[in-house]
Amino acid sequence: MEMDKSFVQKRMMEYARQSSKSMAEISKKMGHRDNYISGVGNGRFEPKLDEVLYFCELLDIVPSEFFREQEDLTLDQQELFALVRKAEPSHVKILLAMIKELQKPRRGR
Repeated sequence: MEMDKSFVQKRMMEYARQSSKSMAEISKKMGHRDNYISGVGNGRFEPKLDEVLYFCELLDIVPSEFFREQEDLTLDQQELFALVRKAEPSHVKILLAMIKELQKPRRGR
């Protein structure tokens, strides 16, 4: 099965931009020159699957989340869902209550 190159390029760039690490830092940690991640983004380089998985490891991304097509969700929403999946059930209930509270219309504004 071949990976969709444009999907991988787009996802790597999205996650790299959202990361607290610079693209150069990520590139170096992956064993490449400073411009590797930006080169992936513009199609100059094609990462192999093991490199994509290492990229996920470096940025603490669950690979299933990286490869999941959720075009209707922002990266922040995707990250939230990934964190909720890892949370304790009691914490999920607290988060759910908080989100419901935030959804209530505000009066007196």
